[in-house]
Amino acid sequence: MTTPNKPTGKLKNQAPHLEYYPEWLDNLADDVILQGNFANGEVIGKEKVGKLLSFARSNYAFQDFRFFGKRGELFLEDYRSTICGSETYRPGGIEIYNFVVVYFNEAGETSQLVMNHRPQSAALLFSSLLAEHFGDEFGPDLFYKGDVSNRLLDHDLSRGQWPPSQSH
Repeated sequence: MTTPNKPTGKLKNQAPHLEYYPEWLDNLADDVILQGNFANGEVIGKEKVGKLLSFARSNYAFQDFRFFGKRGELFLEDYRSTICGSETYRPGGIEIYNFVVVYFNEAGETSQLVMNHRPQSAALLFSSLLAEHFGDEFGPDLFYKGDVSNRLLDHDLSRGQWPPSQSH
């Protein structure tokens, strides 16, 4: 006797190379809102937010966490990574840092996400990769589609500190 597959709510993990999988990602409210500096606006809805985040995570080569976990009513993540494929811009890739704040509704579902990628040049590169993958699927002006030049990507952060200037 076969039993039908029960839906689990778990999103397709497009980043199996990452050790960490956020549980809040599988508990998105139907009207969840995602905001971040990688986007010019917000993404609303379980299907859209899930699809975007599932793919976005696959662009991280790794995640090195300074912290993740609950703080009061919020869930927080603070990590650094390297953007996959960014070795074409710089040997070793482009570092990106992200601070995530996860809000929950009264039912315990993820209701809002705020993501702060830094530095700005890495956030623009990240946004341009999302634009390349999704096109206008989330709207024509949501992601950055301009040039991300090597000159702009010449800044790395080291745990929040700008490195000493180097002569060019």
